Amino acid sequence: MSLVNQATSKRLLAVHGWSGVLLGLFLYVVVITGTVAVLSQEIGAWSISGAKTQAPFSQPLDARIRQLAQTVEPKYREDITIYPNASGTMLVFFHTHGVNSAGKPDDVGVRFLLEPGTLKVAARDEGYGSELPDDRDSALDYFISILHISLHAPDPVGLYLTGLAGFVMLFAVVSGIILHRHLIKDLFVAPRLSSRLLNRRDRHILAGSWSLPFGFLLAFTGTFFSFAGAIGLPIVAMVAFGGDQEKMTETLVGAPEKVSERPADMANLDSMIARSVARTGTQPSFISIAHWGTADSRAYLYHLPSGRAVEASTHVYDMASGRYHGVKPDLGTRPSFGSTVYAWMGPLHFGHFAGLLSKLIWVSLGLAASYVTLTGLRLWVERRPDMPSGRVLGVAIPMVGYGVPIGLTGAALGFLLSYPAGDPVSGTALGFVWGCAFAVLLAGVLIRRGDASAVFMAVLGLAMVALPLARLATGGQGWPDLVGAGQAVVVMIDLMLLAGGVFALHRSRRGDAIGRSARGEGQASAAVPAE
Repeated sequence: MSLVNQATSKRLLAVHGWSGVLLGLFLYVVVITGTVAVLSQEIGAWSISGAKTQAPFSQPLDARIRQLAQTVEPKYREDITIYPNASGTMLVFFHTHGVNSAGKPDDVGVRFLLEPGTLKVAARDEGYGSELPDDRDSALDYFISILHISLHAPDPVGLYLTGLAGFVMLFAVVSGIILHRHLIKDLFVAPRLSSRLLNRRDRHILAGSWSLPFGFLLAFTGTFFSFAGAIGLPIVAMVAFGGDQEKMTETLVGAPEKVSERPADMANLDSMIARSVARTGTQPSFISIAHWGTADSRAYLYHLPSGRAVEASTHVYDMASGRYHGVKPDLGTRPSFGSTVYAWMGPLHFGHFAGLLSKLIWVSLGLAASYVTLTGLRLWVERRPDMPSGRVLGVAIPMVGYGVPIGLTGAALGFLLSYPAGDPVSGTALGFVWGCAFAVLLAGVLIRRGDASAVFMAVLGLAMVALPLARLATGGQGWPDLVGAGQAVVVMIDLMLLAGGVFALHRSRRGDAIGRSARGEGQASAAVPAE
């Protein structure tokens, strides 16, 4: 016997359906932005038509760092961070640790921007790290990365939200394993052509079966990154160390070493970089130098994974003598199984463990996971043709499914148009907002139509095709010049955009796209049993 009447039951069913679809769409947003973020470094190079130097750390940095160190207050020499942006411009931040105006711990010091090639000072800014001017050359790739990591929400709310998406994905993977009673058979299922709905269902099962291992990997590592620092470590401190966070920190990263303030000449940094490159086979991603000018100064050179190892590595050098101290474990004070597993989390989540090849594989798998998410939502709605909110959900799914990529293309277009004017940070954000707003308005116009996704896909296709043209129109280099300068990655992104745009336009003409209502198939939809 039901506890509520029929009308209330229908309303509850509608709320249940809406909540499930909204949660699924939220998961899709995190997955699709993560798929794009895998290529954020390459997208950053594309946005400015290629870096001006192939190997930024091969430049003579030692002499320039010594000169700059003499121009800053001694307290700011406590730590130095050195890294290149998308254009190859070197950012050198001399800093110490303090508390900013918001009452939060923050680095404070002087940051220099050095032109690639000449290493001339292009800009000098002083203040807290969170308050320094944004890096205009990396505005697009930074925006995409933060969109995936925290949805640009305040800390730690953004991390909690993306962590929630990780839990949802874990549940979807586990439930998918349970539902795929014939998993091996489903890996090779041939989509049936007798019915549009059956064909869609078979394609969903096929893509979902192949995506299960990858989905679990993404969900687990993503959830770890979202909650490890904000929740996981405090719990560890409470359970294993009786709430003593200082003791926990000493166990995980080691007790702070006593630092001698005795002045000492610094060894040649360029020599350390050259030896580290020879040892790893890759250029450093960034360098951190502690206690510059003292006898206990150390240099930490961080390298992304290469073909020799899956995990990234941090190589330590004595700045006073130039002596190599070995590899610093990511976790703990000495190499361990736990440290190795921890070090694998990043490469396995972002897919950069084997360079560009593994990134492209991760992008393909990420697109497959996005496809599975959207097709699953679409099938759920189509099997319930009598649901009062079915028409709205039928438009909401393609609105988000294609609206987020449209917003990302808007962000890229906003960067390209605003970069010459000098404010690409605001231009990128506004481009994304306008792109998403356009998708919402378009959904409002198409609410009475049953095939809204075909229109959304056409808009996305046109936007993707327009981006390479916009890059050229705003002063970007042509393909021959890029290839000659060793910047083939820009050509690759152009080709990916053109190919994706043409494919989207082709699919929109066929009208066979995610979220399209199956006109005249209401009876067939109802006849197919729900999984």
